[in-house]
Amino acid sequence: MDEKIDNLKEMEYYSNFNTVGEYIIKWKKAKPKNNDLIILNNCLVHMGFYVNDLIANQKMYDKSLSQYRSDKIRAVNRARKAEDNLKNLQEKYKKLKLEKELGV
Repeated sequence: MDEKIDNLKEMEYYSNFNTVGEYIIKWKKAKPKNNDLIILNNCLVHMGFYVNDLIANQKMYDKSLSQYRSDKIRAVNRARKAEDNLKNLQEKYKKLKLEKELGV
């Protein structure tokens, strides 16, 4: 996907995550013994770690895919160059063979 769009989506996610986190922290300070807020806070922390892991995995996937594509392109170019060299050498061989047969 487009890197700029991904960055915008990530910024939006982090902004929303921080806003929700700030409210939870504010409410927890007001009511530190509220079990629902403790559970909500723990859930938000786990969701944050999970989403960060997904984002990191996607970036690693995109990077490795890009490297695989580069490697493939490089291999194809090397193969084409080798084929061209082989073709040139075969032509030179035929020419030298003919010259030898003709005694030139």
